[in-house]
Amino acid sequence: MRRGLGGTRGVRGAGRLGALPDEVLQHVLSFLPSREAVHTSLLARRWRHQWKSAPALRITGADSFKSARELNDFVNYLIALRGRPPLHACEFEACEVYDYEDYDEGSQDDDGERSRYTDLWIRYALSCHARLLRIRDHDPNNVDPKNEAPLNVLLETPISSPHLTTLDLDGVIFSSKYSLDFSSCPNLETVKMHRCSFSIICCDGPIKVSSQSVKYLSITDYNFPRYDKKGALISVPNLVYLELGSGRGKVPTFECTPSLLAASIKLDDKDGSFLLERLSATINLELMIEPQASAAFRKELIRCTTFSKLKTLSLDDWCVEPDYSPLLYFLRRSPSLENLHLRLSKKYKHAEETDGSYAPIEPFLASKNLRVVKIKCLAQDERVPKIVKVLSSCGVTAELISINKRIWSSDRSYSDLEESNYSHSDSEESNYSHSDSEQEQSD
Repeated sequence: MRRGLGGTRGVRGAGRLGALPDEVLQHVLSFLPSREAVHTSLLARRWRHQWKSAPALRITGADSFKSARELNDFVNYLIALRGRPPLHACEFEACEVYDYEDYDEGSQDDDGERSRYTDLWIRYALSCHARLLRIRDHDPNNVDPKNEAPLNVLLETPISSPHLTTLDLDGVIFSSKYSLDFSSCPNLETVKMHRCSFSIICCDGPIKVSSQSVKYLSITDYNFPRYDKKGALISVPNLVYLELGSGRGKVPTFECTPSLLAASIKLDDKDGSFLLERLSATINLELMIEPQASAAFRKELIRCTTFSKLKTLSLDDWCVEPDYSPLLYFLRRSPSLENLHLRLSKKYKHAEETDGSYAPIEPFLASKNLRVVKIKCLAQDERVPKIVKVLSSCGVTAELISINKRIWSSDRSYSDLEESNYSHSDSEESNYSHSDSEQEQSD
């Protein structure tokens, strides 16, 4: 008896699936890597061409190919056989570049091969009306130890499509021939850029990223170097959510963002204080700043307008070191604040007193809408009693405060400690109680 792929059991399974309509089979195949989807053509005669109409093209699992050239040959042949049925999603994963010591004869050009056809494949995907386009380096941690820079995939073709709604880029380097102008993508709403960079641009104007339609923008671990040290200019007036993480080069400058509702900002040693004026209308704000950049943010807060719509605020150590000025400014200028989260992850070090520009402001009461104050800290953090006292002076009662203390475990991770009450002898009230906070994953 003739057996198909997977033996008799595989034939029976294929027979049961074969009873489904073509559209359902093609939908199922769209979740598979394209290489596996092509292999289903061996199951039965009816399956022979189903993969060609699958609404997704997923060139993933690049490590299963021996070289970038083998991957390129497969994708080019696949596209030639597939034709142009519509695509809902398309993702391309570059083949990993092997260590030069391990190169076999004939594979020395893999470094250039990995990006040789990227533009061609993107144009193909967009011509098939793909709504989601994902391009990424094979390994998120793929770093050349010699240059300490990502081995990016080079992208030169402009992104232009009336059908594209989501663009997800990881480890992509953009050509200096153009800035990222998404005006030809009127339905593009989500853009994610991780470990992305631009070719070195001289003094020919700033790097620009612009779109009238984008609502969700994520830029993390960026690399925007310039000889004139100007930051990238981001123009997304209809932006609703922003995620900005630290990177190389100056922090991008954002034009007016009147629709911004939520933002997550995490910066290390970069001065991004000018971002605050663009964040004043947000409802949810996460602001994680390393000490090297905190001084600029502190000064900018003094000039910042009221955060009139802010309901949820998350801050880390910078808001209480070397004093509590940032915390107090946010409490005073956020009349609608409902949830306050303080994530104190660093060991406290006694700091020198700050100058007069950070002097305590006159007494005030925090938002009457404040319902929850969660403090996550290391065990024996000496700042916590003082923070509780500061909050109390602003009218925040002990019943609203939840403290989650953690210890540093031997496996280099945080573990939570459960405590049922808290007291501080220097406050007007002799005892502060707090409920056991729910177990949370450490940041």
